[in-house]
Amino acid sequence: MPKRDAAFMEAQRSMIARAALGVLLEKGYHATSLRDICKAAGISIGALYTHFKTKEEAVVVACSQEMSGVDSDATVSSWEDYVDLVFAKEADWENEIVRGRLRLSLQFATEVMQLPENPPGLSNIQRQYRETIYRCLAKLHEAGIIKPTIDLEALTKIHIQIVSGASFGLLSDHDRQFSEVRETVKTALELTAGFVGSARKRASKTGGEEKSQPPG
Repeated sequence: MPKRDAAFMEAQRSMIARAALGVLLEKGYHATSLRDICKAAGISIGALYTHFKTKEEAVVVACSQEMSGVDSDATVSSWEDYVDLVFAKEADWENEIVRGRLRLSLQFATEVMQLPENPPGLSNIQRQYRETIYRCLAKLHEAGIIKPTIDLEALTKIHIQIVSGASFGLLSDHDRQFSEVRETVKTALELTAGFVGSARKRASKTGGEEKSQPPG
């Protein structure tokens, strides 16, 4: 039997990862077996093991595919854009797909905690996410929308922790109201970033158009 070429193998790997993500979102992380993934992808267990030895590896590749080519920080030009990027809007929160992805991320995190080291590629995904947040904050700083009292690298880490903690709280306590939690998160982000308001609002207060000042 002729050896599969690299393009075929990469396409099959991507297809399996997408199928794995779909069934994981549907059934949940711990209820999904490798055979469930095989059935969803229409492949044999042998074909699956050619690409992935564990569910964790398939999840990481699926996440990498979703992140590739997405320039999230390019859409951020205001503080409101930034908050919407790092924390879901109420309309998004009501979307079962969004909630399902958050649930899966927490289920995945509990599994990773039990591993001796990160699955291949996970550290790269986390680095990409941190860099996106950093670039957004740098853009807001340059525009004069925020004036943080700490360096942007430290601020990035703080914001990620704020959002992660709030997401966990929402998913683990059905009595918590999304609107209240989001408002608390927004306030925490504003206070830690040194939010001073949008350029448009500041201009209206001074009766003219305020020019953005680069960070000092």
